[in-house]
Amino acid sequence: MGMLLGCLMAHSLLAASVPSPWWVPNLTLAGLVLAIGRSSRRWLILSGVAGLWTAMWAVRFPEAVFLGYLGCGWLAQELSRRWDMAEARVQSGLVGMASLLMTVGTLWLEGLWSVPLLGLAGVHVAVTCAAASALRLVLADRMMAR
Repeated sequence: MGMLLGCLMAHSLLAASVPSPWWVPNLTLAGLVLAIGRSSRRWLILSGVAGLWTAMWAVRFPEAVFLGYLGCGWLAQELSRRWDMAEARVQSGLVGMASLLMTVGTLWLEGLWSVPLLGLAGVHVAVTCAAASALRLVLADRMMAR
């Protein structure tokens, strides 16, 4: 839970300091997937915390944001039953898929569709995947230091 809370705070600080949301990795989503990978039984609590936190500062569609995080958490715990969520490729793939679904869902709710916007959405997904990989490496180093 501590890792997820750290990701929530870091995401909030980055979102407040970077002028374009497309360049801010979704650390909340990355932290959620990594936390569920560590403890899949707590997916509902973890997803609820991530969803409520994000819905509190969401400008539009807070209910959809909350439900999106619950859906991503459910998907992560379902996949953790079939695959090893400790494996980097599985985590990266899930973060990428969840980020793509959340980003496209937001664009759909806003009714925004254009080629440049889809390109920016791709950048956002890539930045989120890169941040999740970096976060995973930092966590692995912390675990090795113990």
